[in-house]
Amino acid sequence: MDLYNVKTYLRPKSLREVREWQPDWNWLAGGTWIFNEVQPQVKTLVDMQQLNWSEIELTSEGLSIGATCIQNDLLDFSFPDAWTATAALKDAVRELASFKLSHAATVGGNICLALSASTFAPAMVALNASYEIWRPNTESYIVNAVDFQTAPQQTILQPGEVLRRIKIPIWNLTQWQTSFKRMAVCTAGYAIAIVVTAYHPQTQQVKFGIGGSVKSPRLIEFDTIPIPEQIAGEVRELPLHIYIDDERGSATYRRHITQVLMQRGITELTAGIDGKRRY
Repeated sequence: MDLYNVKTYLRPKSLREVREWQPDWNWLAGGTWIFNEVQPQVKTLVDMQQLNWSEIELTSEGLSIGATCIQNDLLDFSFPDAWTATAALKDAVRELASFKLSHAATVGGNICLALSASTFAPAMVALNASYEIWRPNTESYIVNAVDFQTAPQQTILQPGEVLRRIKIPIWNLTQWQTSFKRMAVCTAGYAIAIVVTAYHPQTQQVKFGIGGSVKSPRLIEFDTIPIPEQIAGEVRELPLHIYIDDERGSATYRRHITQVLMQRGITELTAGIDGKRRY
């Protein structure tokens, strides 16, 4: 789609070149969303590609993903076999959209767009990720993934701020196993519920990253493997108003599907315990 209101196209090599952020400026990463809808408020595109923030780095502290990393690069990356939890990241790419889109869209762009159906947000929440945020004129800061999105298409980012990288601690990558569950009205439809389950076999701790059904990603944790009644109780503890209620599904229905996906996720991860399935 042509963005007929755009008058200026900037390609900065550093944030120093965009110190004076203007209200009608817009960051451009992969562009798969911004070129898909009319954007009358955008007069200037600030292309992030020359900032060279597309790295995937493995360190002794864990995994660092540059904000402009193309999603399919993450899918194709060869992680160490011991990094079992990276399966959730690859599933986030597979479950998001088409092959064509994943070759252009960026990881950071998906997170910052903050759509309720984002597959990366619940994965990052389940993996205890943190985000490094850069400001044009001052120091960067760190925010936990669970605190980043505040509502559909709303985040804590202030004008001019930009996601620089995503960080996942090595402990969460090597000691946890993951299951990715997504439900939509139709096979290729908009997700009405997403649950990323993370399970620690040694301690039997369980974490659920919830997305799709709720207005902003949520984290639900258990110190031991929960039984269905415990899962149902935790889901009911969340106020109904935090669930999305629209033409794709009511808040009550989305809450029910969320509970179903949580049970399926932990069943998948604990199926071998005592030689039988728990549910």
